[in-house]
Amino acid sequence: MAHPKVVVHVDGGSRGNPGPAAVAAVATAPDGTALGERAEFIGEATNNIAEYRAIQLGIELARELGASELELVNDSQLVARQIGGEYKVKNKGLMPLFTETMQSLREFDRWSVRDVRREQNERADRLVNEELDRQAGAPEPVGEDEIDALLRRWAEAVEKREMAFLETLLAPEFTLTTGRPQSPVRTREEYLAVTRDEYEVDSWQFDDIVVQNYGRFAVVRSRYTQTGRLGTESRDGSYLMTDALVKQSGRWRAVARHITPFAKDSL
Repeated sequence: MAHPKVVVHVDGGSRGNPGPAAVAAVATAPDGTALGERAEFIGEATNNIAEYRAIQLGIELARELGASELELVNDSQLVARQIGGEYKVKNKGLMPLFTETMQSLREFDRWSVRDVRREQNERADRLVNEELDRQAGAPEPVGEDEIDALLRRWAEAVEKREMAFLETLLAPEFTLTTGRPQSPVRTREEYLAVTRDEYEVDSWQFDDIVVQNYGRFAVVRSRYTQTGRLGTESRDGSYLMTDALVKQSGRWRAVARHITPFAKDSL
């Protein structure tokens, strides 16, 4: 799904200046709806180089979302105002990055850039530090309560057809399988299309959620009961659901879901 206007918060930083560096970009719609995020380790770099690389990561993310209008937000006054034309680029090492960035921005119909205080760029800043911690070998948090809440949020998003949330949650390789004979394997795009156009949920509940956490990977088993329809067919029943999740750039993403019906008339 293309998003005409995208707001992207970006951040870049190094530990040592120069030192190990990472960048992050967090994309939202103008109303604040999450559209996607990304973080990358870029090796040895200065803070200013990392800030430019973060801008470029934000531009790349906006392209992938199909944006024609881009608003960039970062917490580096120097970089934001160099790109905005208020400051000159005096550092020769930054000039190639500045030139490449300006060329990329010309691909958008409209674009703007502004700097904010660090606390107004919290999510991007957090992703940068999580990526640097990961590269340094810091252990991943277990996050079982986070996963439990995520599973319930997933069910709520299906019920309310919050497609932007589901697009962010599901990894590109996501597949859905069921225990029904001759049931097709659904890809991410097929799952999203069915949820948007055919699937209706009237009520749902979890009786049990069990999380097996392996650092950046998790397997979640749950007993799920719902009332609803797929087109004109009833989808009332109880199911054993098994979800495979992976933590990417500080956020859990779903890579697979398998549904086994307990009832004869289930999904």
